[in-house]
Amino acid sequence: MPFFSPTNVLPRQELALAIVEGELAIGGLVGAKILPDFPVTRRTAHLIKATLAGSQALRTIANAKYIRAPGTKFERITAQFADDTFTVVLRGVEIVIPNEVNLDYDGYFDPEAFYASRFGREISGLTKEQLIETAIFNTATFGAATNSAIAYTQANLGTMTPVGDLIAATRRLKAKGEPPPYACVVSGTVYERIRQATDTRNFLVGSLKGVTEVTKSALELALKEFGITQLLIADSYVNLAADGAAPSLSPVWPVTYIWTGRPGLATGIGTDLEPSKETSVGGGLGVPMLGGVGANIFWQGWANSIPSDEGDIEDFEGGNYVESYYLREIDSEVLRIKMSSQPYIGNVRAGDLIATQYS
Repeated sequence: MPFFSPTNVLPRQELALAIVEGELAIGGLVGAKILPDFPVTRRTAHLIKATLAGSQALRTIANAKYIRAPGTKFERITAQFADDTFTVVLRGVEIVIPNEVNLDYDGYFDPEAFYASRFGREISGLTKEQLIETAIFNTATFGAATNSAIAYTQANLGTMTPVGDLIAATRRLKAKGEPPPYACVVSGTVYERIRQATDTRNFLVGSLKGVTEVTKSALELALKEFGITQLLIADSYVNLAADGAAPSLSPVWPVTYIWTGRPGLATGIGTDLEPSKETSVGGGLGVPMLGGVGANIFWQGWANSIPSDEGDIEDFEGGNYVESYYLREIDSEVLRIKMSSQPYIGNVRAGDLIATQYS
């Protein structure tokens, strides 16, 4: 008969360790570096979109029409303020922990705390990554993708020109009025092909004296001259199989596109055309400025506003909450994972897509 200690007086040696299957399996997430988390206090929120009559900020006053005589009228550029609206989408899933499981590990291991902590971070992290990928690799948002000069195929490793494709993307962004710094999002599979390309090696040898190995850091350093300061290798996987079925893993970021653009950044605007820690100019309202492509918006504190007469609420970064309640019908503790998150693209000109023609 196996030994059983209801009072937990003696140690239970077989529970000296807990093996976590798939621990840290959601590595390779890059979405937060493109669309950073930005909290809002209402589920439907409004932003000001301020421009100088479209792209008037790119104009000079060097033309003859801007030359004036004393006392005459000036040419005028109109400042425009438009209202933009978005609604945060709520998502959730429940995890059932039968009381038989809780009692079996009573005093030695807390299944509820384990699942609340792990899935409160991992499920939400992977979900946000997939939502951001859908928003970034999107031709309906950023316009038709520009085909690579030569298709990214195994047969074309000696002739494909990925470096030239990336530099051309930075030129298109500058032509839209979106200056560096830029980030570049490449799926892990596409990066492996770029890394093997002869064009990439020749570029590094010509740009960085003595460099013979193609690495991410070396490529970032060489591309910095053209405005690309971050080369983000997106290499996370998602399980597409139904619950309980054999796993069917697939990359979150497909091989179809490469995205280059200005990452989202919440900042203030100083008086010297450089970002500063100030959130206003001239003592006005402290309104944070959102530069770059956009942000990942979440409803801050929304779960705590819902009355609950039982259970606990644990909150995590980025609008993620885990509530627990007891369900007598199935004699189980239920963890309800809630997430408020919505990728928001505020500036479609801040991104450019390359169609890799991968095969």
